[in-house]
Amino acid sequence: CCRPGTLQEGDLPNAEKGSFCTMKPFEADYKLRIGKKAPMQLNLVDYCTDEILYSSYFAPEIDKFSLVNFPCTYSPLPCSQQPESRQEECLAGKAVWDEVGCTDDGTSFYHRVVQKRVCNPENYPDKNERGYMYYPPDEGDIDTPPSKGGCNCNWEMMRQKAVNRTGSSTATYTTGVPDGFIREGMGTFYVEVVVGGRKTSENLENCRCEGPHDVSKECMCLLGTRKVPYVYNNSVLPYLTALVSIKDGRLIFKRTFVSFNFEANGIGCAGCPVDACWGVPKQGEAGMQAWGFQGFDLDLESKLMCGIPLEPDAEYPDEAFCQYPQSPRDIDACSLKVYVAWVGTDAGGHACTSSNEMFSKFTQMGVSNIAVDFYNGFSNIATTVDRRITGRETT
Repeated sequence: CCRPGTLQEGDLPNAEKGSFCTMKPFEADYKLRIGKKAPMQLNLVDYCTDEILYSSYFAPEIDKFSLVNFPCTYSPLPCSQQPESRQEECLAGKAVWDEVGCTDDGTSFYHRVVQKRVCNPENYPDKNERGYMYYPPDEGDIDTPPSKGGCNCNWEMMRQKAVNRTGSSTATYTTGVPDGFIREGMGTFYVEVVVGGRKTSENLENCRCEGPHDVSKECMCLLGTRKVPYVYNNSVLPYLTALVSIKDGRLIFKRTFVSFNFEANGIGCAGCPVDACWGVPKQGEAGMQAWGFQGFDLDLESKLMCGIPLEPDAEYPDEAFCQYPQSPRDIDACSLKVYVAWVGTDAGGHACTSSNEMFSKFTQMGVSNIAVDFYNGFSNIATTVDRRITGRETT
C-alpha cells in the first residue's frame, strides 16, 4: 500500500520523491475528502498483453465534475485534401492547431502512439508484429454478410513469452481478447483510469472475463463497458466519464469501484453513423462474428456512444469528421477527454453529489443526446480543465 507522494510500482528505489500513488491501494488510514485532490492515472493499455503503453498522471478535485483533456491525440485531414468549400475554415483552424502546440510533422503523440496502434495491414503486416496477427476482410456470400478484417492476438507468441517469463514449459497466457474482437480500423489498446489501485478495466461481479477466449455475456460486458478503445472503426471515441464510487473516503470496500458511465435508454448512438457506434457485443461465437459485419449496428447487445470519423465520408462529405479546432478555448471534439465524477461518501461521511452532473443524468431527463452534440461539434459544456501533470511513454 502507499499514500500520495510515496514510491509506487515503476518508481526507482533511489528516487528522491515518489510519484502519485495510483496503481496500489491507499494505506488503511488514508481517506479521500471532498475538496481535496485525488491522484489518478490514465493509461493506454495493450489489448493482448494488458501492458501499459502510455501513462499520464492528473489530480482532479474530489467531488468536482472535472475534465482532463489530452490535445493532439488525433491528426486532422490536411486542408489540401478537403473540398474548396472548407478551405477558409480549415486554414483558420490549422493556425489554431499550430498555436496550441500540436504538429503535423509526424512527431505528435498521434503519430508516435495512436496511429501506429490501429489495426490494419500496414501496421500489422505479419504475425510477428507486436503480438498481433492481421486477417483480411471477407466479401461474404449468399448466406453470410461481408465482414471487415481484424487483428487477433498471436497466441503462440504469447504462450512463448509466458514460458520465457516463468521458466515452465507448461506455462500459458492469461491475458488477451477473443478472436474477432479487434476489427480493422480499431486501436489495439484501450483506455484505463486508475485511482488507489482500482481500475476501470477490473472485473466486476456481473461484468468479467474468465480468460482470453471467453465470449460469455459477462465478458462482452467487460469488453464493451470497461475496456473501451479510443480509436474504433477509423473513428475516435473522444470522451469518457469515469465514475468513482467511495465509502467513508475509501475504495477498498466490495461495493466501491471506478467505472465508465454511459448514456442510458439506448440513445448513446442516436444520430451517428451506423458503423461508428460503439457498444457491447453479443455473446458467443456468433456474437463475435456479427461484431465484424459491415453495418453491424443492429447486432449489438447495447449501444453506448458515437464515434467521430477521422476522415470525411466520400458519399456524404458534409457530415461531421475530425477537423482542426476553431478556437484555442474549444474543447476539441476529437481529442481524448476523460471526465471524472464522484458518488458515495467521503472521510467525513459527506455525500458526493458531482455524479448528478454526468451527461447521462441530463439525457435521462430528456435534455439532449450529449453523444450527438459531440458528434456534431455543438457542445458548449462548461467544465474545469485540470492540468496534465506528467506523461510516461513506455512503448
